[in-house]
Amino acid sequence: MTGMTRRSLLGASVLAVAGAAVGCSSSTDEAGSTSGGGATGTLDWWDHFSSFKKLNDDWAKNQSSALKTNVAHTYYDASKAPQAFQLAHQANKMPDIFSNVVGLPLSALVSGKWVHEVTLPADIKSKLPKDAFTEGITQLDGKLYGFPMFSLRQSSTLVWVNKDHWGKAGLDPNNVPKDYAAFKDALGKLKGAGIQPLTLAIGADGGRIRDQIDDMAQTAGFPGYQGLQFTTGEYAYHDDAYVTVIEFLKELNDAKLIMPGSNNFGVVDARTRFASGAVGTFIDGIWCAGGSKALAPPIVDKLASGWVLAPTADVKPFCYRGRPSSGYFVAADSKNPEAAGKLLASFMSDEYQNGMIEAMDQPPLNLDLVPPSKAIDAYKKGVEFCKTNVFLMPQAIVKNPAQAKVDAFRKPVTPHVGNIVQGYLGGSISDLRSELKKLSDATTADRAQALQKAKAAGAKVSEDDYVFTDWKPGQDYEGAK
Repeated sequence: MTGMTRRSLLGASVLAVAGAAVGCSSSTDEAGSTSGGGATGTLDWWDHFSSFKKLNDDWAKNQSSALKTNVAHTYYDASKAPQAFQLAHQANKMPDIFSNVVGLPLSALVSGKWVHEVTLPADIKSKLPKDAFTEGITQLDGKLYGFPMFSLRQSSTLVWVNKDHWGKAGLDPNNVPKDYAAFKDALGKLKGAGIQPLTLAIGADGGRIRDQIDDMAQTAGFPGYQGLQFTTGEYAYHDDAYVTVIEFLKELNDAKLIMPGSNNFGVVDARTRFASGAVGTFIDGIWCAGGSKALAPPIVDKLASGWVLAPTADVKPFCYRGRPSSGYFVAADSKNPEAAGKLLASFMSDEYQNGMIEAMDQPPLNLDLVPPSKAIDAYKKGVEFCKTNVFLMPQAIVKNPAQAKVDAFRKPVTPHVGNIVQGYLGGSISDLRSELKKLSDATTADRAQALQKAKAAGAKVSEDDYVFTDWKPGQDYEGAK
């Protein structure tokens, strides 16, 4: 994945820029129409959403007429977008509109002069749910900076299967196993039928497998997100749930059920193998259908989907995500921020929303639009799973918006979970729990230094902001309203 992943769009306070909408599905195409950032007479729009590439190319033409200005859409591969955006920012050549893939919390984007306040017409604001306007996530000091696009009820970790391959192995693709033992048995049958069983995007910077370990840890019983326990406010990557999940992947790897090379595959590498028919199963996000279609259209009719795996069949596969975060920003130095705001507002039209669903990437804020859509059954099934099993989690930044100042001082902690998985499967790490404990300690220390700096800068924040003793599993966190 990228420096900024979809976890950011639906994430916790430390990565409040996200939780659901970044690190989108990637294809081998790197750009659509191109134009220099901030070009005179042109509204430049950059993003990394491969499934939406055609939709956005067409929408740019549509809005060029509506806005009476040339709208130029440029697509960047998710693995290349963060660096492209960073270089453009350094050179003062940012586009007018850019997708949320930079990897900085909103407070840092504002203080670093990345973003401009977004002004939306009243009728458009009324179409957005109230929780789309959250201090520190999409707005700061009461000003809206980020435009939310996607539902929080999504996952990066659904099981996607090739119906032809599963049928050849005597398996029912419409009844994908939900627990570890049954899933491993199914992979064994694929292998026995001469089919490469499974691939995962374990490689690159480890961002995607990190997201997926976080999801599977939740379905394995971890009471929190990204290592942070909701009720205690403590980091516990060394919890049994994380160990259980990673040990399961090691078991699959040792049994040669994971495609050789997967430890080095980025998202595009792994998805390309699956979309081309070289492998029977792929663990990927709700956006897999759209991302695979962008790579190899014939795969779409062969897709079926299953749930996020859990250790045993009797476990409720509950996952938790933060409030919707920004899908897009208007650049601080945009020459036409008013037109940029109008372009963002157009994304809430029924025509564009239905286009999003048909592209089968991240689902829109209104999930009720999905069932009657033209999306394939496998996508609808994945959305229904997420609608039923993904819940709103408590967030420090919602409890205390001043936590935005803490986020501004947070630093990436490495090696993160994804890197640890890479090392453990590759054999360079032998004591898994010890490495996870080091990560817990390092993340705790980073939060402590950020809290100290934020307090020194006048922020009224505390570690207690991360403690939610009233949190209960299997339901939306009411206190977050």
